[in-house]
Amino acid sequence: MRKASNAAALVALLIVAVAAAAGAMRLCGVERSAVDACRPYCKVKSAQPSPSPACCDKVKAAQWDCLCQFKGSLPDDINATRIMDLQYKCKCDNPPATCSDD
Repeated sequence: MRKASNAAALVALLIVAVAAAAGAMRLCGVERSAVDACRPYCKVKSAQPSPSPACCDKVKAAQWDCLCQFKGSLPDDINATRIMDLQYKCKCDNPPATCSDD
């Protein structure tokens, strides 16, 4: 379960950190456009059965170790389970990083 939480936190950065870094073009290998592409799937109460191809393309480029630093920044309107599912639904090649709880 801890691995699942870590994976969810990593992908949470995709949505959270990129949104927070509005001035940055890329953060941890993730383009700013990933926020818009993934948000419909990751929102609380989303009815989308799967993420869009555009979202998956952005998630596959993520540098998971880099994303760990943002794991505590998940907004209230984002479903952590759906974020975790991105790694599996998008068939990411990169294994999720193991973030410490520091």
